[in-house]
This record gives sequence, C-alpha cells and structure tokens, in this order.
Amino acid sequence: MDAANQQQQQETRRTSKGRQKIEIKRVEKESNRYVTFSKRKNGLFKKATELSTLCGAETAVIIFSEHRKLFSCGQPDVDQVLDRYLAETERVPNNFPSLIKNNVENQLANKQEYAESLKRLEEEQTVAKMIGSMDNMNGGGFWWDLPIDNMEQDELEAYRESMEELKKNLIARLGLIESTCNALSESRIANPFINLKEIPSSLSFNSHQCQ
Repeated sequence: MDAANQQQQQETRRTSKGRQKIEIKRVEKESNRYVTFSKRKNGLFKKATELSTLCGAETAVIIFSEHRKLFSCGQPDVDQVLDRYLAETERVPNNFPSLIKNNVENQLANKQEYAESLKRLEEEQTVAKMIGSMDNMNGGGFWWDLPIDNMEQDELEAYRESMEELKKNLIARLGLIESTCNALSESRIANPFINLKEIPSSLSFNSHQCQ
C-alpha cells in the first residue's frame, strides 16, 4: 500500500502544473467583478496597514469604484498624510526629473488659482450680502451710504475695497471727461469759422457741459 501511494503521488506530481498565474484582465460578469473588487480592495488596505505597522510608514490609499464611490485607508490618517504630501510638494528640488517637476508645479499653480478664485468669490458674496441688505439698512439709498457700525470684519474689508474701486472709476471717468472737453475746446480754436448754426440739433451734450 505504501509503494502504491508513493507511485500515485509521483504520478500526480508529474501531471500537476503547479500554481497557476491568474491572467489580469477585466472581469466581465458584474457580480464577479464586485466580489473581486471587494476582495482586492480589502487586501490592498491590509497590505498598506501592515506596511505602516511593520515599518512605521505613513500610508494613504484612495480608491474610486467603478460607480465613483470613494474608499480610503490611511495610517495614521488619510487627511494627515495628504496634507504632508501637499506640503512636501511645495518644495520641489531642482534635481527632480523635469516631467515630474512640471507636473508638481502645474498642480501647485492650479491649487493657487483655485484659492484665489475662491477668495474672489467670497469677496463678491460679501459685497452681494452687503448690498442685498441695503433696503433694510438704508431705506433704498446708495450702497456707499450704508452705515458701517454694525458691519463685520470681512464686510468692512469688502466695503473698503469697493470704495477704492469706486474712487478709481471716478478718477478715470473725470479724466475722460476732461480730455473730451479739452479736445472740443481745441477744435473750436482751430476752426474759428465753423458756423455753429449748422450743427444738427440732434447732437447735444446734456450729460456734461464743457466750459
């Protein structure tokens, strides 16, 4: 019996192909694909946790499923690891490969542009809030006549910036009016024989009178 069992084991060992490598390709059946995703995800999270435990590494794994559902795992915390990553990428060494360096710089530029856009949006919202309450605060007057006693800090800052912008617009407008008046005066001096009665009555300067 022992000899027969040994012979059978040898034949089985010869005919066996050993451990087979699974072909990596998309799982077509949806139910099988869901099971595979769940198992692989848990395995990946387990490996990341083991790496952190064994080696003291800080890890962060972020996964979006086929249906855009978010899964994450991090040690000690995903947000903490990402914040550290962003802080490190803000200091790009000069000896970085150019492709990686350009990619990081583009990410930083996009991040800065987003922050600036968000700041402008918040300022516009503050101004809109301030102007929207004008009827209640000032009886429907001009926004620059609003009382500032009860304004918060961000509203005061937006109010100051709006006043500065208004001042610049007024100066530019007055400069345009002054240049227009000067041009008209020079035109009259250069053409003393123009018959003003021939000017069509439809032309008027009701908005501003030039002396």
